[in-house]
This record gives sequence, structure tokens and C-alpha cells, in this order.
Amino acid sequence: MPNNSLKDYCFLVVGDVMLDRYFWGEVERISPEAPVPVFALKSITMSLGGAANVANNLRGLGTRVELAGVVGQDSEAQEFLSLAQEKKIGTKAIIRDRGRPTTVKTRVIASSQQLLRIDAENTDTLSEESLALLKEEIKALLPKINALILSDYAKGILSSGEFCKWLIERAKELSIPVMVDPKGLFWRRYEGATCITPNLKELKEIAKEEGLYSSDMAKICEHLIRKYDLSFMLVTLGPEGMYLHHPEIKRRFPAKAREVYDVSGAGDTVIATLTAFYAAGYPLEKVVNIANQAAGIVVGKVGTQPILWDELKPFL
Repeated sequence: MPNNSLKDYCFLVVGDVMLDRYFWGEVERISPEAPVPVFALKSITMSLGGAANVANNLRGLGTRVELAGVVGQDSEAQEFLSLAQEKKIGTKAIIRDRGRPTTVKTRVIASSQQLLRIDAENTDTLSEESLALLKEEIKALLPKINALILSDYAKGILSSGEFCKWLIERAKELSIPVMVDPKGLFWRRYEGATCITPNLKELKEIAKEEGLYSSDMAKICEHLIRKYDLSFMLVTLGPEGMYLHHPEIKRRFPAKAREVYDVSGAGDTVIATLTAFYAAGYPLEKVVNIANQAAGIVVGKVGTQPILWDELKPFL
């Protein structure tokens, strides 16, 4: 399979973009002031997080990608945009909202172990003005894309049911598949999507919300697919792999990870890989196998890092 097999595909990721900041260092002693470790800072790095990490994974696979979301009018926004442009991710639909900060997750890591995470964010629903600007930019991009991803991190961008409905309806009018990485219990906003990819904890929570107390994953997925008019579901099971539920395919895929260092961002890799190869026309079971393999690779990396084409190529 040639290296450029996905280069002609373009995807749009809409969701909660964020900047991931890493403080790298060592802990060698306990503070005399309080019983806490003294962290000796060695270096600071930045990477794209949240929905932007989904876009970065798509770029790692060689696709073209546009990113839609909101950042603030702050120095972190400039850092975020510089990183996105460096990765050749389209940022025309990134709106700058002076009323909210750029979402930043700061992780403190010593000897590959995360000691602390500090979140700076505003999770309020987006203002009507920013939503209107987002819609305007997205409307211009939709005819040029092969699939749409909604990456919901519950930071306010996809909190509006009306906005999600608008996105899915516009995509369906253009026969564009819509993949959703969900958050929260209000799944009505995702109605009509092609696929939703909850993890096991999220599946159990939505099942309880729906009054489904069965432990039968197939029955839960069957109910959700029917109620929310989905084509299929993919449930990520952590160390247990994945479960695909499609009207014609119901199958578990065992995990592929050899060593697990950091699970942050694994869901982003799954939905990016799933979407790219699904849009490219691969058989669904093959698509899930590839996504499963990609997840197994990225959890072996420290920090938020994308899957790369060369890492997947041996398994294709």
C-alpha cells in the first residue's frame, strides 16, 4: 500500500481544542516545608490536545484536515495556532473569543510518571456570536471534506444541541459520514450520526441514563443505535480492546498494546484512524482492526502523541 494512500482525503474536526503543556523533570527529595515531593523542572514542551489532537492524528496518517473550535485572545492561543500551522492543520474555522481563555492542560511528569494535572478552562456553552461565526466557517468547509468528526470534551463547544443537530444535518445533506467521540449523557444532540465511540465507562453511564441495567453490551448498543439513528457503534474497552456493534457485525477485538505508558489521547487516535480508513472505503472489520492497532501503539508513548503512517504501515 503506497505511503500517500490517504493524502487525497480531507477531514473536518469540530470540537473542544486545547493546548497540552508538559513540565518534564525529576523528583529526588521531599520538601522540608510540607510532605510533598520537590519537582526539579528540566524542560517544558507543548502539544495539540483535545479535538486538535484528533486533527494531529489525521495529519500523522497523511490526510488533509481542517479544525473548527474556539481559543481565547491570549498568548496560549498564539502558541496553539503556531503548533497547528506547523503541523499543516487548517485553522480557518478556529474562532478567537475574548470572553473565554484558551483551554490548557498542564501535566507535571517525572520519570515518565504523571504527578499532577492542572486545567485552565471555561466550560460554559459557547456564545451565540461565536457559534454564528463557527457556523459560517464550517458551512464553507463542508463541501470539501470526506468525513466529519465531532470531538466532545465537554468544554462548551458541542454543548448546544441545536449546533450539533445543525452540523449532523448539514453533513447528511452532503452524504458525509459523521463520527462522534461523546461526552456526557445528552446523546440526543448526536442523533443521526454515523457512529459514536464511547469508552466502557461512558457506555455504562449512558445505559443507566436510558434505564438499561443489563450488562449485555450488545443489547445496550442495539438500543442506542435504534434510538439515536446510528449506523454502528464502536466501544473502546481499555485493556480489553474494542467492541464493534453493527447490524451485520458484532465482534470483540482484543487489545494490541504491548506496553502502556500513557493512555491520554488514545481515544483521539481511535476516532481519527477509524474515520480515515472508513472514509477511504476499507471494510469495517479491517477499519476497526487498524484503529485497534493504532491505539495499541500510542499508549506506548509518553504524552499526547499522534499515530504516524510509518508506524501503522507494517500492519496494513
